[in-house]
Amino acid sequence: MKKFLFLVSLSVATQISAQTPEDALRYSWLMPNGTPRSNALGGAMGSLGGDLSATSINPAGLGLYKTNEFYISPNFNSNKNQFNYFGNKTSIDNNNMNLGIAGVVFADENRRNKYKKNNFSISYTKLADYNNSFSFKGQNNFSSYLEKFADQLYYDGANLTQAQQNYIYGSSLAYLSKLVVPIFDNNKDVTDYQAIAKGNVNQFYDATTTGSYNEMSFTWASNTQDKLYLGGSIVLPMINYSSSLNYTESYSSNNQGIFDFFENYSSKGFGIGAKLGLIYKPEPFFRMGLTVHTPQLISFSDAVNASMYSNEFPDGIGSGDLRNEFTDNFYPRFSTYNLRTPSKAILSGSYFFASPSKPTQPLGFISADVEFVNYAGTKYYTLDNDQSVINYYQDLNSIIKNNHKNAINFKIGSELKLSNAWLARGGAAYYGSPYKDNSISASIMSISGGLGYRMGNQLIDITIMNISSKDALFPYRLIDKDNYYAEQKSNRIILSIGYGIKF
Repeated sequence: MKKFLFLVSLSVATQISAQTPEDALRYSWLMPNGTPRSNALGGAMGSLGGDLSATSINPAGLGLYKTNEFYISPNFNSNKNQFNYFGNKTSIDNNNMNLGIAGVVFADENRRNKYKKNNFSISYTKLADYNNSFSFKGQNNFSSYLEKFADQLYYDGANLTQAQQNYIYGSSLAYLSKLVVPIFDNNKDVTDYQAIAKGNVNQFYDATTTGSYNEMSFTWASNTQDKLYLGGSIVLPMINYSSSLNYTESYSSNNQGIFDFFENYSSKGFGIGAKLGLIYKPEPFFRMGLTVHTPQLISFSDAVNASMYSNEFPDGIGSGDLRNEFTDNFYPRFSTYNLRTPSKAILSGSYFFASPSKPTQPLGFISADVEFVNYAGTKYYTLDNDQSVINYYQDLNSIIKNNHKNAINFKIGSELKLSNAWLARGGAAYYGSPYKDNSISASIMSISGGLGYRMGNQLIDITIMNISSKDALFPYRLIDKDNYYAEQKSNRIILSIGYGIKF
């Protein structure tokens, strides 16, 4: 368990299911994912090319294709999460299978033009898998989840009617359940809202998430005399994310239950972006690569529903109940907004080595990538004319800018030719922390290895990746108090098997 203090105040808008800085990282701080070959090399593909993963890493690598190819690869995931919340350690496992990458490459086979060729591809890549489980508990002597609702009502200046009608997915449930109470002045005007608990509580957080972040790429690349390769991709991000939360609090003095809160949230996004790159071969044994990923502009549509159970309302009160009761007054609960993801630049280099007796026949290579990611450049936009919504996103963007930083990621990989048909691969990658606060220990480290088989027009690849990550999970955010989080350590093992055929 650690604490974290917001650097700016975050006024909470009344019309939306609030986004958080963690939501922004969900779509930008991503584990490595591509073809089994790319995964085995730690993702260090920026200057290599000749692989379908080039469409999502460096599109110039598509120019190294000489023949048409179809490729597909499923992934098998085994994930274990460990949490430490106020000294209480818990763990939870999750397993699933998904499609990692699939696509087709059309190579220019015009043999009369030996100086320049153009290739094209259509591909699908799963950049992130959100199927996961999170569960932790602990005794918090400093704050309560209920203070989140009290903050919302106070900073929005809600009157009693608004408190019971305008926040049907959170604060109105707490208010009507007698968990958040108003404070009056001598004129019987509301001056504040207080939670009935402000600490000394046992907290239990249990959430399940589903969905994925997928990318459809339309890629073009040119090859000039097998020396200079240029490429570009138009990418269409497609996101489907859902979460189901069960949150419980009880008094630590007697373990008497205070409330149970349930929330179901879904977010769907679709957008557009571009990736531009080049690869240059000054010598046959050496390649250099440069790639720029532009920010992606993604339009989201969110929906949420919630319910709450307390001692006052043991049978519960839900957002559906309030929706039916306050049909003419409640705010719409489907929120739409836009997100600009961080930009990224990649510098790459590859060295090919050969046997001294056969210097023209490479035995393998070593490759490395360095990525620069502008996490602080993430930004939310809204087309809503409601000033409270506009203010909310302005504050949220300030929080992201103040608490996220630019980070550097390192990738290295090597491939060795064992025979005419078999190849051995290994690699590693390190993704630096996106947080400015050094007290948050956050990183992603992957170690991988695999084999490749090439015979005729058939390709088979198999890779095992071990991905270890550290992060922080905030159960809730407060404005005027320190925000405490659970230290999260995750270990994911991914088995990816790919099959390709040249035609």
